[in-house]
This record gives sequence, structure tokens and C-alpha cells, in this order.
Amino acid sequence: MIDREMVQQIRAELGSLQPPVVSLYVDVDPTQPDNERRAWALRARNAVKALGAPAAVEQAVLSAIEAEIAPEARMLALFAAALGDERKETGVAITRLPLHIALPLLDLSNGRVEARWGEPHIAPLIYALDQYERAAVVWLRGEGWRFFEVFLGEIVEHTDVFRSVESDLWREVAQFDPSRLREQLRAQAMGNRDRFARRMENIAARYLQRLAGLTERALSHIGIRRLVLLGREEATKQFADLLPRTVQAMIVAHVADLPHPEAAPAHVLAKVLPALEQAEQLHEQRLLEQITRQPGVWGLDPTLNALQEGRLSVLVAPWRLTDQVWMAGAGLLAGSREQAALLAPDSDPQLVALRDVLVDACAAFATRLEFVAGSAEERLRRDFGGLAGVLRW
Repeated sequence: MIDREMVQQIRAELGSLQPPVVSLYVDVDPTQPDNERRAWALRARNAVKALGAPAAVEQAVLSAIEAEIAPEARMLALFAAALGDERKETGVAITRLPLHIALPLLDLSNGRVEARWGEPHIAPLIYALDQYERAAVVWLRGEGWRFFEVFLGEIVEHTDVFRSVESDLWREVAQFDPSRLREQLRAQAMGNRDRFARRMENIAARYLQRLAGLTERALSHIGIRRLVLLGREEATKQFADLLPRTVQAMIVAHVADLPHPEAAPAHVLAKVLPALEQAEQLHEQRLLEQITRQPGVWGLDPTLNALQEGRLSVLVAPWRLTDQVWMAGAGLLAGSREQAALLAPDSDPQLVALRDVLVDACAAFATRLEFVAGSAEERLRRDFGGLAGVLRW
């Protein structure tokens, strides 16, 4: 799984690439009929050969394409650049990342392959690494709990995450064995079932209170802002009530229990992924509602103008960003050549793909960029002119 340290490593590797670079994105989703039997590999090879890159770089990329890939992967991102200088070849640097998600800012219309030779096209990948939300799953089982982290369509179970954030409390919870205490209490309370039931409730409450404290610290430590509670309805609701309000606000779903307490992380992911996707769709719709209420700004030129005036806190773009814009002097953007000429009268505006310049434009004005898909993307195009933003003032 791509953790925070790996994110930093990937950013460093990509940031050190010196052009020209082969940038390759390939849809490898095995559920697509035309990807059967790795048919995507042939399309990727043909796209790379058409770039005209040096033979050493081309061969390194072709070899990397043929390497094994996880069956769960949906997209392959690959970058290659020659090392050394013009006088001496010293090899080829390859960064190869099979991803379990799709990426925005891509044009995969050509056989679901995008290949470039020149400046590194890393914006789609960097956007995903920086902007995708990490989520936590706390699975409350009858005899304990399990903690998972979900990021970029992958899941990992943390068996000692609590130990690293609060060692004393971790030991107390880890040593708290509900089944052992249940047996002890049953032996002592056979003649008084009501008293036994009350004491069992107290055991459960103590256990969940301590687990709630650990969960709060763990979420802060990992930097997670979305939480899914998995388990029996009464258990997840009781646990949620014990969490601080700040953590309660992070809960995006209560998901029904799995039948097998030792289920593999992949089964946990399959169970909670629909809830996480629904939470993301709800977030996107709420963002559009916020723009309507504020009111925000929408339409290509009004949104770009507000962005370049520094008035946008969030810019909302469609997942399939196909617009072209005019770039004038100093990198100013406009929806028409005439508007670009007004922004920079002495420049010669150039037509560029918005997806190639939008990330840098948002970064230049400290504006968060968010992409919307599905019904939110349809609504953005239908009611907001394809581009919209939340105003700072």
C-alpha cells in the first residue's frame, strides 16, 4: 500500500526526472473486455514506439510494460528517463506504479492509453497522491476489533497502530479480554442473571471507551478524516456515541458485519468500498450545493477569472476534462482568444489543453482542486457550465 513515506519517495523520484521523459498511463482494468489477455500491453507498446524516444529508453519502457501486474490494478502509470549526460549513457530510471484507481487529468480516448515524450506529465499522479482521502475502518467484532487504512483503492490492516500512539492505553485494551472476563463472571453469577447482564454491559462499555480513545489518537496520528464503522448495528452505534464530536463528524458510514471474524482485508475492502464511494458522491453534491448557496462562481471564463484574481478557495472540475483554453502572457488563462488578448494585450495567446495547466494554475493561487464524477459531473456540466468554484470572499 502507498503510505505517507512512499508518497514522499514517489514525489522525490518524479521531481528528480529531467526531461525528456516518457510518461505513460494505461488502463489495465481486467474487467474491461478489450483488456482480456493483457491486450492493453500491445496498445501500450505501440503507443511507446510511436513516441520516437531513444532506443535505450524505449526498450526499458517496453520491458517494464511486460512485467507482472496485480490483477486488482486498474491503471498503470510509468515514467522513464535516461540517466547520465550526452557523452555517456548510464542507464534508464524507471518509476512503475500499478494503481487500483482511475486518475483524472488524462485523455485515454486513444485505446485507453496516454503516452508522452518530453516534459514529465506527472500531474495526474501527484494529484491523486496529494488529494485523495485516506479512510479508516474500525471493525468491531464480538471478541475484539480490527483497524484498517484504505487509500487509492488499496487496504492494509494495522495490527499495532494504537501501540505507536498511546502505549499505556494500548496495553490496557490489548490485555482486556472480554471472553475471559465473561467466563469468570458467568462462574460467579450463575444464580443472578440480571447482575451478570449488568456486569457484562459494564465490561463492554469500559472496553469501547478505551478503544474510542485509541481511535481518536490513531486517526490524528495517521492524518485520516474519514471513518467507517463495521460491525453489528448496536455495537457501531454505541461505539460512535463514545467518540468525541470531532471524530463523530468523520464517520461516513456504518456497515453491517461480515460473517467471518477473520475475513481477509480484501473482503473488508469489498464490504466498505461501496459506502466510501457513496460518501464521496455525497461530498461532491454538497460541494455543488455550497457553490449554489454562497453563491460561488461558475462557467469557464468567470471561474478562470476568479481563480486568477485569487478569489477561489476551491475549484471544481469535471473528471473528464476535455476543454481547451487560451494561454496568454505570464501563464494567464481564458476561454477565448479575445479574452486572452484582453488579459495580456502584448502576448500571442496559445491554445492548450486545460487539463495540462489547471493543476499548476490552482497551485499558483493556493486553490484546492477537486474533480467530480458520475451524477455530480453531469450536474456540473449541465447547470454550472463545466467549471465552478467556491469563493474566498
